Amino acid sequence: MQQFSPSLFQNLRLVLVLFFICLSLHANNTVQTSVQHLTFRPHPTQSNLMIASDSFDNTWIKGTIKPSELNTDMTFQIQNPHIYDYELYVFQKDSLRALTPNIDSKNNSIRSRFAQYNFNTKESTYYVNLKQIDTTNLPIVIEEQTQFAVSESFHLLRIGLYYGIAIMSIVFNLVFYFIFQDKRFITYSLLQISIFTSLFFEDGMFYYISNGHWEMSVLLIWNVPLTSFLACLFTVYFLDIKQLFQSYKLIFISLFIAILFLSTIQSFLALTTLKHLINILCFLPPFFCLILAATQFKKNVYARFLLCTFGLILLFGVGYFLYIYFNSNQFAWFNLDTFRLISNIELISITFAIIYKVRDLQDENNGYKEQINHYLVLLNKNADMPSKMHYRPLLDTLENLRITHNLTTRETEVLQCIWENMSNQEIADKLFISLSTTKYHISNLYTKLEVKNRNQALLFKKKK
Repeated sequence: MQQFSPSLFQNLRLVLVLFFICLSLHANNTVQTSVQHLTFRPHPTQSNLMIASDSFDNTWIKGTIKPSELNTDMTFQIQNPHIYDYELYVFQKDSLRALTPNIDSKNNSIRSRFAQYNFNTKESTYYVNLKQIDTTNLPIVIEEQTQFAVSESFHLLRIGLYYGIAIMSIVFNLVFYFIFQDKRFITYSLLQISIFTSLFFEDGMFYYISNGHWEMSVLLIWNVPLTSFLACLFTVYFLDIKQLFQSYKLIFISLFIAILFLSTIQSFLALTTLKHLINILCFLPPFFCLILAATQFKKNVYARFLLCTFGLILLFGVGYFLYIYFNSNQFAWFNLDTFRLISNIELISITFAIIYKVRDLQDENNGYKEQINHYLVLLNKNADMPSKMHYRPLLDTLENLRITHNLTTRETEVLQCIWENMSNQEIADKLFISLSTTKYHISNLYTKLEVKNRNQALLFKKKK
């Protein structure tokens, strides 16, 4: 069998290397020739940039580097999580070359919140091939590498403060839910997780923790509608306006079905106009919920509180939407840092508001419990003998069930009302508690008695 000498393999490898080098140089020369023949015009929203389109409908951006930054180690970023698949070209060794993202000058991989290019050039012009990405919002950062590292560290520290507070708020609300068993806590926790996810994406943190592998281009298409839905659900639970909400239930359901349908289409087609439409529709349900809260403004102090906090969040949400999608200086104040600050204030305030509302309900229930116990004592003392003979076995049965099934006093009172064939609303009216609190006690009662409905609960009365 014929043997191949090592020198032959070395020569073949050298030929392949030279071939790919020549191919790369040809590609760079082709790009340089193509870009130089493009007709650039001023960017519609950023005066320091020029924009052009090539024959493949790719969008090209032309920018300049300051003279003081030439022949210096520089860092380039487009700090927009929706823009990640683009190419940066700078002049190196007298030719236009495409740079590789997320590597340092020693070709070591680096971790970054957005695609990061490090380079050194003596030419002031650079080009960016955005392919077919929307170019409305282009927050381009070009800084000396050391300066960029310092500013990025401070920024990570600043956003880390928000995430720390948000995580603590979510954990506290989950703990309070297991303590009080109140749906307000779990609903608000889910709402905060949804908002947290959106901000985590906008800050480029998914890109950062995955080292550039998680682009998650369709995340917000689904998370924004989810946030809208949870905001409505929390408003209903927090203000206890289920009856009022029933009148508009069909409108909300229809609106969310339309949003989900459009989100499904957007996941496959990625249309800019459709994305704007979905975001606008997602603002409508929380806005309607604020209108419902406004109807309770005079008689419910928590409605006033929710109207102020959620109204502020909604205002800054709309402002941020206008800022990132239209890049207008008029909305520059509604940036992500401001939105995080407002969100921190809101989540702390709402958490304390839920705690106080639950405590108010508990204090109210304790007061009513004392009144009802006093009423039962008087009833036993003043009833005639036939009445006593009628109620004594009933009261004994209730007392036995309270002991054997570890029922609370309120659950015992609710069970007695069920035995009297009262509806949930009648029970709420008699015990001076809200309808949601009544349902909460009935649910706990069924669990302790190991029954599934009223008919099974009535069987305990017949066993007396």
